[in-house]
Amino acid sequence: MDLPDPGTDGSPGGDLSACPACGNLPERILDGPRCRPPHERWWECRACRWVGVQYTHSGHLQTMRRLQDDWADCDFCGWEEANVVGEPFERDGERLDWLVCLACGRSNTRRLDRPAAPE
Repeated sequence: MDLPDPGTDGSPGGDLSACPACGNLPERILDGPRCRPPHERWWECRACRWVGVQYTHSGHLQTMRRLQDDWADCDFCGWEEANVVGEPFERDGERLDWLVCLACGRSNTRRLDRPAAPE
């Protein structure tokens, strides 16, 4: 999915001046009890609920998707509706995504499906 220009100043680590989904001013998600890596800046838009992470070393902005149902609640801190995921990717023949809790900052990869068993 191609996103509109995220509004960065073009330099790595630039601030986000507009939400890529709706154009409103997004807010930085500050670190929770567990510090996020220093090369990640997390943003959310209160108007449309968009969430994304910006990598300060490259300026790349990745949109995250909010989860629903049982997957939305963090297994580590218990915060409700705090989990988001990135776009699915493949590694070693498995389809995975990156799950992150916005409340506590814990993250891990999540297996989306198992490879087919050999016949």
